[in-house]
Amino acid sequence: MIITDKKLIEIYDNWQEKLDADEWYFSNAFESISKDMSSESAFNYIPEIIYMLLDLNEDYLIWETLYFLIDLYRIAETTEIHPILDKNWSVLRDHIQKYEDSYSTPYQELKRFLRIKT
Repeated sequence: MIITDKKLIEIYDNWQEKLDADEWYFSNAFESISKDMSSESAFNYIPEIIYMLLDLNEDYLIWETLYFLIDLYRIAETTEIHPILDKNWSVLRDHIQKYEDSYSTPYQELKRFLRIKT
């Protein structure tokens, strides 16, 4: 894992307790990272999320993180596939396929958003 953003890593620490206390925990936590991002900084942050997704092994966390990735693309105002995502696409797909809910919904939305056929 190559994640350098401590704030991102901390989102996943004790996430169940935080979610129990606040049903909007992930939405609020991810927004705290992205709220002041420019389109360029959102695009440049995408590798952090790719590496996190590859490290996660919980369907719910992957689900939430995929939606954050889609949000970053919206902030970036592009459907250009980030080079890190392009390089890791098949590995990411193979990893997410193990998680039925995440693969069937947010992953498919990401593919549609980015116009990826495979």
